[in-house]
Amino acid sequence: MKPVTLIGSLVVALGLALAPCIASAQQAAWPSKPVRFVVPYPPGSSGDLIARKLAPYLSKALGGQFVVDNRPGANGSIAMENVARSAPDGYSFVFGTDIQFAIAPVLYKLPYDTEKDFEPVALVTVIEILLLAHPSVAANNLQELVKLAKAQPGKINYASTGIGSTHQLAVELLKQRGGFDITHVPYKGTGQALPDLVAGQVQVMFAGITQSMQYLNSGRLKALAVASQKRQPLLPDLPTVAESGFPGYEANAYWAIWAPAGTPAAITQKLYAELRKQLDLPEVRDWFEKSGLAPSAAGPEELAARVRADRARWTRVVSEANIKVDQ
Repeated sequence: MKPVTLIGSLVVALGLALAPCIASAQQAAWPSKPVRFVVPYPPGSSGDLIARKLAPYLSKALGGQFVVDNRPGANGSIAMENVARSAPDGYSFVFGTDIQFAIAPVLYKLPYDTEKDFEPVALVTVIEILLLAHPSVAANNLQELVKLAKAQPGKINYASTGIGSTHQLAVELLKQRGGFDITHVPYKGTGQALPDLVAGQVQVMFAGITQSMQYLNSGRLKALAVASQKRQPLLPDLPTVAESGFPGYEANAYWAIWAPAGTPAAITQKLYAELRKQLDLPEVRDWFEKSGLAPSAAGPEELAARVRADRARWTRVVSEANIKVDQ
């Protein structure tokens, strides 16, 4: 029995010694099969378009195929759970938004833990949102809107893309900071809300600059402010909310990449480093900027800090506004 025991011990010892080498070789060979960017929204959504724009560049640079896997539904939890339950081997990533990581945990009971089941990889782009108004509204800037709303409490309606959306929380934060009251009218997405704003069925709303520009250029809507820290290059004369009497205000959405917890750091760092290179390519930056997007490529630490700050802010807003959702 002793010789067998000795041989078995040697085999185990050899296996333990080789394991780091095998793992290192596998990571060095990454990607050796298709890498999924799992998007919590349908084809044609902004995140889907961004992921599909980046995928060919990453495929060429890293020598593997990057594919977009659309898994919409349940406020993004279908896509999130799929990645959370995937092997942490560098072949599944969430290409998601602040909604999944900074807002949903505040509002919903989720079948996963956004802090324990995921690791941040990179902030890809910030989606700057504009405060829009129908031309019939007797306000041409945010200060005038606040004055009007205070004179007519609850009579002005604002649209959002749904209860608990970034667009609703952005307005509720304004209401809390400014001490005025306007009435919420939730819709199921920008595709439903924006046409009603154009038609004058509602008076104001926050919306992404990409969807808004055609209506601003045609005069069918007017912009009162932008929710970013800096002015938007496409609308340089439009003041920020912070410049309009709300110092420090920011309420932009963003797209970012997360990996399942436990994904080797060598892989996530490799992806992040290459993503930064691709976002610096002139043709890629030009595409982003013409789409009204701000390419970022901030790293995992900055992304994690941003999510923590946003979650803390939205927790306060949700509590004060008593926002409830159906579970």
